[in-house]
Amino acid sequence: MPKIPEIKNTKHLSLDFIAGFITDKGYFSWVTYKKNKQKVAIFQLQMSYKDKDLIFAIKNSLGLKESIYEYKYQDKNKPLLSRHYIKLLVRRRETIKKIIIPTFEGRLHGLKQKQFNQWKQEFYEQEKKWKYNYIARIKILDKDFGPRLMDIEKL
Repeated sequence: MPKIPEIKNTKHLSLDFIAGFITDKGYFSWVTYKKNKQKVAIFQLQMSYKDKDLIFAIKNSLGLKESIYEYKYQDKNKPLLSRHYIKLLVRRRETIKKIIIPTFEGRLHGLKQKQFNQWKQEFYEQEKKWKYNYIARIKILDKDFGPRLMDIEKL
């Protein structure tokens, strides 16, 4: 999917407007990479290419740095099934934790709220696995340096 050139000068949208829009067009999901079996949280917004100004307005209003991609699909046998989309994909943990979750907390309704709450709960459960335990790592690396390790554990 090719990236779309940035549109910087967009209207600032309210968080409630964005949440209403996400209730219809947003998508909260997980992808598991086969190589290391790591689960990655994904927030996606997909719209018709005609609405590219709106998707950039949402991106800019939320302060996201992610790129927006264009997706074209044309079936030569069925020309009416041709699709031309624009997608915003958010996969970075920090962005999800500091922007996506706080923005939509308590603002979504119905089925999308249920999906968001399950996704958010899974995100926080996965986050526990992502955290790096420095003290445990130091114990493994510095097992020959007992006094220094004791000083670190007192902190």
